[in-house]
Amino acid sequence: MQSRLVDPTAALLALRKSSSAQEGPARELSLLVAVEVGSRASRPRPHRPCAGGRSAPAAAMRHLPYFCRGEVVRGFGRGSKELGIPTANFSEQVVESFPSDISTGIYYGWACVGNGDVHKMVLSIGWNPYYKNVKKSVETHIIHTFKEDFYGEILSIVIIGYIRPEKNFDSLDALISAIQDDIGEANRKLDLPEHLKLKEDNFFHMPESKLVNGH
Repeated sequence: MQSRLVDPTAALLALRKSSSAQEGPARELSLLVAVEVGSRASRPRPHRPCAGGRSAPAAAMRHLPYFCRGEVVRGFGRGSKELGIPTANFSEQVVESFPSDISTGIYYGWACVGNGDVHKMVLSIGWNPYYKNVKKSVETHIIHTFKEDFYGEILSIVIIGYIRPEKNFDSLDALISAIQDDIGEANRKLDLPEHLKLKEDNFFHMPESKLVNGH
């Protein structure tokens, strides 16, 4: 069957359904392979409070859960060197594939490197005001200790919830303290039953040959 470009959300949902179905036409669907994929669930999501009792922006919640996959590229190297909190960076192309109206800020969810295990993660979307970045970035801190770097590997993430908006800080120590609070919040939130079930989502077990190029 000839490869063809399809709607990313519809195709992702179809593939996730087909993984548990019998052999049939859905399993034979041939899709155009891409480096990254971004899509959101089509069903509406409730407006949930975020950390500290604040109300999460509607622009954050309406896109969640958000599924994304892309190659890990080298960033500024500040996460490990200055903060002691290593992060995995997506390429500019993947960052640009995110919804243009998604709120900047700190989020939590699940992440998987290559075909490895799925771990908790905390993620930032934005310009990192403390460092005054010129370009928007999406940086993922996986709450797990890796023995070595994984540049060039494929990182799959599902963003589940919103923690707080991005903000500037008076000092590096204040920034580190805030990130540690974010990690603690993510740990607690991801232990909730409704969030734990997404750890087992078929998205994390989808072969790379089934990625969808939606752009």
